[in-house]
Amino acid sequence: MNKLLLKSLVFLLLSITVLNGEENYLNIDAKHFESNTQKNVLYFNGDVKMTKNNDILLCQKLVINTEASPADPTKQIPKDYKATGDVSFILYTVDNVLKGKGDVVYYYPKEMKYIIIGNGFLEDTKEGKKIHAEKIYIDELTGRTKIDGGKNKPIQFRLRLNPEKVTPVTQDINTTEESNTTKDINITEETNTTKEIK
Repeated sequence: MNKLLLKSLVFLLLSITVLNGEENYLNIDAKHFESNTQKNVLYFNGDVKMTKNNDILLCQKLVINTEASPADPTKQIPKDYKATGDVSFILYTVDNVLKGKGDVVYYYPKEMKYIIIGNGFLEDTKEGKKIHAEKIYIDELTGRTKIDGGKNKPIQFRLRLNPEKVTPVTQDINTTEESNTTKDINITEETNTTKEIK
């Protein structure tokens, strides 16, 4: 019985090691690939699909700048990403799923920051938030999102409200109660300002 338990434990540990190893892989499919080792740049063109775990990025062109790994200076790791042309993505965080689109999307892995530029769209599926703006800044470390509207393109923000729990209000002898409903609202910022959401 102890041998069976030991074998099961070894199998489980090996499985966890293999699965954790898979998390370190970045898979990229494209019609064309080119690299410049002197400048530490990788170029992917044509129907680019980048995946890591469940995260997906789709675009027409992807440029990855690399740098030496602090753990092993002989190996290169991504420093930043720039995706252009019909960019869309789905990101899975610990407790949420983010969906986005834009003309250009930058990602800085060390800082865990994303920048969506041009026709930006971001949907927070957990909270039901939808944002349309010219520039959207996402900081995964702090959980903050900053939004900039364009000159003639105001920010559009849609938020799903949870039903409010309403208590009855007693006036003299009559009792009234508001109905519990879920409401969708659209907030449009008329001026070219920056909004920050936490």
